[in-house]
Parts: sequence; structure tokens; C-alpha cells
Amino acid sequence: MKNVLLVVALISVVCLSCDGRQTKKEALERAIAKLNLKSSPIEMVTYQPEAYVEIVTDTIISNHIKVNIKNYSLLDEQILVSDATDAIYKKTNYQRVFASEISISNASKDIFSMHISAKQFKTINADPFWDSATLQHTWVNQELSTANDIKLDISFINPKNKAYKLYRMSIDANGQQTLNLIEEHI
Repeated sequence: MKNVLLVVALISVVCLSCDGRQTKKEALERAIAKLNLKSSPIEMVTYQPEAYVEIVTDTIISNHIKVNIKNYSLLDEQILVSDATDAIYKKTNYQRVFASEISISNASKDIFSMHISAKQFKTINADPFWDSATLQHTWVNQELSTANDIKLDISFINPKNKAYKLYRMSIDANGQQTLNLIEEHI
């Protein structure tokens, strides 16, 4: 009889101690769920490059031909590279668009002047590459350039898929230009 009373007492203590209150773990999970419903993701926007970039290169060929190239970023134009959202953050990455100003002159006169950007190539060529492309860099190919034929290499990149195109522009002493695709990776 003592044993039966002891068993009944233990069962009643166990039943009475289970009053349906939530545990610390359940309370924490409920608080986190409530917070996630109330708050929106934190926006994180990054730009590459972060600030304005300008690179000016002056090159002298054959002691009398001067080539001036200014590569610069446009602060008001960018390409969406990636956009991801998770429970806490909304991450957006942009690549700034670049352009280039080229001028070629000799001691007495200007021979050639031009603005280069990916927009110009997009109007000429309907390739989907140009939808998200930007100028990467323009430079004088000094190994191939002469006083009568200046060679400029122009590279474009699509930051979404890392595809690129490399063009070579030839400019003669009269300012006439020809443009050839040298290399591409799509």
C-alpha cells in the first residue's frame, strides 16, 4: 500500500508540474519569429569602384605625336551585377560604367579626337554582350604604333558573366580610323 501511494504521489507531482508553460527555448524561438515578421532586410549596396576614378595617360610617339587618353568612371551610370536577399540582408552589387576620351595631336594640329563608351558599340552591334558591358580600359599599343599609324587597344567587360572583348583601333596620320575585334571571351 505504501508503494501504491508513493507511485500515485509521484504521478500526481509529474502531472501537476506539467502546466503547459513554454520553455526558454520555445520563448526565444517565438521572439525571433515575431522580430523577423516585423523587420525588413537591411539593404547593403556596393559599387565597384566605390568613388570616382580617373586615369590620364599621355604618350609621345616619335618625338612629335602626342596621344592623350583619359579613362574615367561615370557616377550616374552603373550595371547591376548581383542582387541577393536572405532573412537579414538584401545585398546589391553594382559595377560603375566607364568611358574614355582620346585625343591625338602633333606639334601643329589636332589629328583625332573621340569619346569611347560601350553605348556606342551597342548601337552598332546587337550582340547581347553589350546589354551589360562597360569599357574596361583604353591604351596605346606602343609596340605596334608608329608616327603614321597609331594603334589603340580598347577592352570591354561584361561584369555579370565576366565576358570580355578586345578591339584594336588604328588611326593614320590624317585621323582616319579602322576598328578590328582582336579577342573575345563570351
